Amino acid sequence: MLKHFLVVITAISACSFLYGVYNYNVEIESNACQMTYMFAPPQFSRIDFEENDKFRNYGLYYYNEGRISIEVHNTQFTGAPVIFVPGNGGSYKQVRSLASVALRKARESATGIHLDYFTIDYNEELSALYGDYLERQTLYLKTCIKIVRKLYKSTEQAAVIIVGHSMGAVVAQAVLRDPEFSKFINTIVSLSSPINKPILVLDEKIHAFYKSINKNISVRRSSLKLNKNSNFCCATCSRFLISNHTNNADKNLKNVLIITIGGGNRDVLVPPGFTISKYSDIHAMTMSIPKVWLSCDHLSAVWCLQLVQVINRYMFDISVSDKQNFIYFTKDRIRREQAALTHFVKLNINQSKEINIEQEGRHNSVWREDTLRVFSKAFKEGSKSNFIQLIPLRRHKKHTKLCIDVTQLESDDFLFGCTVKSRFKNDWFCQDKASLSHNFQILPSIKNKMRSVAILDINNLKKTYVNWTHVGFFVRASRKPKVYHVDMFNPAERNMVFNLPRWSTFQKTILVNESSQGTLYYKLLVQGIEETFPTIELRIVPLSCIGDLNSIIIKMCIPWAPGFNKYQIIRDPSAEVFYVNVPVSSPIGYNSSMNPISLEIFLDPLCRYQISYKFSIVGTMSRIAQQFWHWLPSHLTAVILVILKNQISKFHDESNTKGIRPYHGYFQYASLYLITGCRVLFKFLTHYDDNESGREISIYPAVIIHGTAIVLSILLVFSVWTAIILNAYGLSKLINWFLLRSVLLPIADTFPILFAAFLISLAIRTCGTVALIITCALYLLLISNAYSDYLENWLLKTAVSLHAKVRSFYDKQNGINTTPTTGISSDTTSLMSLIRCDGMNNFSFHLSLFNLLTIMTFLNSMTFVAWMKDRR
Repeated sequence: MLKHFLVVITAISACSFLYGVYNYNVEIESNACQMTYMFAPPQFSRIDFEENDKFRNYGLYYYNEGRISIEVHNTQFTGAPVIFVPGNGGSYKQVRSLASVALRKARESATGIHLDYFTIDYNEELSALYGDYLERQTLYLKTCIKIVRKLYKSTEQAAVIIVGHSMGAVVAQAVLRDPEFSKFINTIVSLSSPINKPILVLDEKIHAFYKSINKNISVRRSSLKLNKNSNFCCATCSRFLISNHTNNADKNLKNVLIITIGGGNRDVLVPPGFTISKYSDIHAMTMSIPKVWLSCDHLSAVWCLQLVQVINRYMFDISVSDKQNFIYFTKDRIRREQAALTHFVKLNINQSKEINIEQEGRHNSVWREDTLRVFSKAFKEGSKSNFIQLIPLRRHKKHTKLCIDVTQLESDDFLFGCTVKSRFKNDWFCQDKASLSHNFQILPSIKNKMRSVAILDINNLKKTYVNWTHVGFFVRASRKPKVYHVDMFNPAERNMVFNLPRWSTFQKTILVNESSQGTLYYKLLVQGIEETFPTIELRIVPLSCIGDLNSIIIKMCIPWAPGFNKYQIIRDPSAEVFYVNVPVSSPIGYNSSMNPISLEIFLDPLCRYQISYKFSIVGTMSRIAQQFWHWLPSHLTAVILVILKNQISKFHDESNTKGIRPYHGYFQYASLYLITGCRVLFKFLTHYDDNESGREISIYPAVIIHGTAIVLSILLVFSVWTAIILNAYGLSKLINWFLLRSVLLPIADTFPILFAAFLISLAIRTCGTVALIITCALYLLLISNAYSDYLENWLLKTAVSLHAKVRSFYDKQNGINTTPTTGISSDTTSLMSLIRCDGMNNFSFHLSLFNLLTIMTFLNSMTFVAWMKDRR
């Protein structure tokens, strides 16, 4: 019974993984990035310096546009310097979009602020796959910082901003290890970079490089500290990840601002959880950055116009000029932080400001008070006069939340509260007034129709301003069309809490059967999602609408994951769904019941909706396939080692036909409970640091990946067997030509030690993977030749034995003497002794060894790719 159960589990696991791979892009929306266009030919002027002799494959370039290239050493640079560092396999020409937008912005600027963009050529090295490149690239970046500084006369211009894409940001962060160079860095902007930990650790030097960064920077800079009560979703929480950056920090690092930006769901190369550094001051995902509001794939992060414009706006905002019109980046950390918050976290177009509602409201103004709980007002052709909407605070006692949704909010419009009094019938005036405009938050928009929402707590307003009677919304006269909706509601009816459904639950659960007309806002609190792969499918279906159906906006906030707010525009609610999952696991002991995931839903008030949820099998499987596929090599190796152990303990003699079955021992299930049992034991024996390691991954991914590895081992052995069969029909000619059979095979067969010395010398002279590839090909040829000989001998021996038994039968009839023990004649016995099957009677054992060698070669294949790329 247990055997059948484990076989079913193995089959289901493999099918589930394949289903997840098939639906790998289930959460990925279409690419909405706009292209960046240049209006003049790009020019990359190479900067020559003495250190170039040490880095012959590298280069430093200055970007400009025009048909005439400039001579760098004869040019007076006056702009603020920016260095672009490309990533894994990246080109120095990827700076074009950033630099081109900056050039156009400088030409349109009346202040004279401009930027000088420099870019580094790393020869498109695969730094994410081969760790030897990283330290060399870091050394060259230091040299480039020194050379760029020499191009400027003003000492204020010494500090540079480094924009790093992919592994380029990791290299930029590595420069902070050196105090002599870190003091010249103003800000690091990381784009879609695995800046905190590597995606894959393919060699020891990649791990050592990241470890060196953490070891050196941790003693000189504060890091993000998460605990069991961390909550970055509350309204009063700090937007900065490192709140104590100036305490106990080295003087050379306290002024460096680190901004990390993740691409979101479209970036399948660097998942969101890898893009935040524990030394980041500010982290943001592109779908939550104001005026970007979309997900970028790994490559489009450097050319997406919406993101490129925001990055340049930030750098222009922190640029200042001196008396000689030299431009430099300000050293004022507070100013840089506020600029970063404005551009990357929360765009405040209506800051708290002094208002004079008496003066504004007397002349050419219309006052209106509405006592309804839900109402709307539209200015389709704009407003000829100022309009002041008054909302009473004390009329609806149970409805203590107020939501105001405004389309096309302008900077001159403002939200305020006051005590309203009336002199005459239509003469109103305010006392004890105060601005509430800072409560507006900007939402993603479609067709450039900016949508702003403010949610006010009426009880808090009453406690803070005891005499207030109204909240007012001032609309200044304008020709632009404008619409606003007001929804006063009871939070007990709009705030809903639910838990992560069980895996076995396939039915949907309805949260809201039908919303009322005019409803603007719901808040859902999700408990129980503490790991990165469980996924909930949230559906919001329109039941009826007045007029055209407008989009729905959903904002997700994860309390323990700062900067991972997710915005999504649901354009077609009847067809689209929202997937709820988290990019990073919660800390050990985190109370997700006290601090649940929050989903804020901003609806179209002209429609009625049904809101439901269910456990998403397709979303969960795709997340497991995306996040744990790199476990397959280790689990496949473990499966083959278990098979080898069984094969060694049960060697077969020549007479046993099991020896010629290549798949013998592969149809097993013992490794499933062995590996999963070890994982459970490992969970209890290992101590985890709450701040570093996070929550231990549950057993479900391990079972699914290991079941897939068992099936993959069976497919692998049959693939090798097929290759051996094809060897007899032409593959041997190719392998023989590649390996010089007349030279290498005799050496390998007669002088194995000499052949091993040849492979070692080949690995030292070229690349270790080359030796592994030759060893794999030679071993495959030896196995196939030996297997062919074995089958021929086994068939011949079987035929002789059968012939002997038939002959023995007739000899007994005629009284001829045979061997007493076997009944076979002495001539037949001597003939069978000449037919040998030595060495290959356990053919499946050799196939398992070959599979291990193949896995080792595959894991080192990226080194071979990097070596071949360097030889071009």
